[in-house]
Amino acid sequence: MAFTDTVDRELLDHFLATYDLWAGYSTADPGKDGTSVAEPAGATGYARVQIDSDVARTNSEIDNDAAIEFPEATDSQGEITYACLFDGEAGDIIWYGELTTPKTITSGKTPRFPAGDFNVTQS
Repeated sequence: MAFTDTVDRELLDHFLATYDLWAGYSTADPGKDGTSVAEPAGATGYARVQIDSDVARTNSEIDNDAAIEFPEATDSQGEITYACLFDGEAGDIIWYGELTTPKTITSGKTPRFPAGDFNVTQS
């Protein structure tokens, strides 16, 4: 059975009102339990980015209405294959989605998701 659109909207509204939302990315599939998330580690310049003021909910989807820009990479971060949403700067992963096109992040690059490219859908 599936939730109705009403429940989807209520769940997303709850997340927007309750949590500080942080964007991140992973070089591996985080998995349903989130234990396989592989954020770039070490001295690569990677850091999660708070996005609370940059999202809007439309029906059963959260979308970034402004670009989400990460710090410039100071070393290679590898091939990014998943976008992630966390419930805090050091919090738990609460959503993930596979990128349509993986991105290779090398030193000097500034990873970003243009407005409208970071979509969270409740289904």
